[in-house]
Amino acid sequence: MAFTHIWHKLHLHRQKITLSSLIILALLLCGTAQAQQKVNALNKPGYDQRPVHYGFYLSLPLTKYNVHHSQEYVDRLRNGSDEAINPKNDIGFYTGLVLNVRLAEYLDARFVPGVGFYSRTIEFKNVAVNRETEDVMFETINNTMIELPVLLKYKAKRRSNYRPYIVAGVKPGIDLGKANNGTGGDLELQVEKFDLALEYGIGVDIFYPYFKFAPELRFSHGLMNQHKLLSNSTYSRSIDKLTHHNVSLIFFFE
Repeated sequence: MAFTHIWHKLHLHRQKITLSSLIILALLLCGTAQAQQKVNALNKPGYDQRPVHYGFYLSLPLTKYNVHHSQEYVDRLRNGSDEAINPKNDIGFYTGLVLNVRLAEYLDARFVPGVGFYSRTIEFKNVAVNRETEDVMFETINNTMIELPVLLKYKAKRRSNYRPYIVAGVKPGIDLGKANNGTGGDLELQVEKFDLALEYGIGVDIFYPYFKFAPELRFSHGLMNQHKLLSNSTYSRSIDKLTHHNVSLIFFFE
């Protein structure tokens, strides 16, 4: 009888342990399910149905001039000159606002005006001028630009809180500065105050609970010749055409 009593108590104890284990397992599964639901929650579910939304952006462009040499420069090379004129890469900065208008389910129009600060450098090696110079000279043209890009944005279907897209459009620009490098005489370079560029890029929309973040890689190719020919400048006469080229990493907050 005593042995039966002990076995009965052990059996009840095992039932209690089993019941406790089941309760703990259920709580863990419930917590895991809630966490999984939170991870998979759709942030800003009605965002794409809004006809208009706003935001701002910050960008770091890698920028340079594409240089087309003049016939005078080519003739000097044919006559044995060892001079060279090459563009250098520089880092700029621009920022602005976003106006996004929904045109269709997967198509938006974007107006993203901003202000850009650029310093583009051209290297001159062994270029003869009317005064004594070093073998290598660097001429930097600084621009403060008001830019008015107009773009079309084609979006893929949204997957959870992510959506890739492509953009393309044009970017007019107006230089607010003096449009030159600040030097004079033989070393002077000047550029036009107005510019127009073709732009295209790719990006991804990332939806958060309170805003949308979008990193974008964009390419910009200048369509207009920015070079002003100055007859009294050896550096200027060596160049026939200048157009800008940017590769920009842009961060949108909308």
